[in-house]
Amino acid sequence: MELLTFLLTSAPVLLFVTGVIAALGKSNLRIPESLSVTLNIYLLLAIGLKGGMGLAAVSLDELAAPLAVTLVLGMVLPLIAFGLGRLLKFSFHERIAMAATFGSVSLVTYVAATAQLERLGISYEPFMTTLVVVLEIPGLVVALLLYNQTRVLGITAAPSQSFTVIRDSMLSKSILLLIAGLVVGFVTPDTSALTPFFVDLFPGVLLLFLLSLGVKVGHQLKDVPAYGMKFLIVGTMFPLIGAVVGYFAAGLAGLSDGGTILLMTLAASGSYIAAPAMLQASVPEAEPSFYLTLALAVTFPFNLLVGIPFFITIVT
Repeated sequence: MELLTFLLTSAPVLLFVTGVIAALGKSNLRIPESLSVTLNIYLLLAIGLKGGMGLAAVSLDELAAPLAVTLVLGMVLPLIAFGLGRLLKFSFHERIAMAATFGSVSLVTYVAATAQLERLGISYEPFMTTLVVVLEIPGLVVALLLYNQTRVLGITAAPSQSFTVIRDSMLSKSILLLIAGLVVGFVTPDTSALTPFFVDLFPGVLLLFLLSLGVKVGHQLKDVPAYGMKFLIVGTMFPLIGAVVGYFAAGLAGLSDGGTILLMTLAASGSYIAAPAMLQASVPEAEPSFYLTLALAVTFPFNLLVGIPFFITIVT
């Protein structure tokens, strides 16, 4: 209970809740879209840089097992989401949207989890950001393969479209900035010049971003009742299922407690950046309001307020 109170009274959570309350209460608080985009770019680049700095101190042997396990995890999660959608009788295109959304990851959820771990003094592997990049891509590809009814999954194939998804995903803003940050952090001999801006200012920028995200979530909440109770069920049930799968994957990868919590968080999260971009381009029949509301208004708040504290409690 003490840990739960400590986490739920943390600055990131409180600022997020403030944003939600502002939107629900129709406050005149407005976060300029240009500022939100700038904060997003900063966070992506800073996370990549911090990961690259840590990666420079890690051997390939230490990284091999976590990379392999994470790649398999990225292919399993969308299949679980698709199966859960079938069990709850969602339409085919809604199930595809769920596979893409839950097969990919939420970087902001990951960042919130790292902030909580650092605040609690729980260490984690320096290569976890690399696993974020690895986990981003397979879920989108598997979702597209399901949509195209490929031979591998029991139906027919469109390899050129799969290649397009991989290419577009690698060149998307989130992945491109993460990779750029990883490379810069990894190859820069002296990172002391980067630390004041990209490390020291990181917690404050995160607070501003979560405030802006809280406002967005508050506006999205009005769409939740339109999709019914099963929408809430899947948005809160999948994070728990994904976290269990992530927990066992972390055990196979030999991750520490901190690394286990982060992999559980990634497996429990839902993408509202990369997945919507892929779905709008390749699965136009899926309603954007469905998958954006699911990831942003249900799964993200659940993970931030319930999931991450719960994962920390059971692992530590």
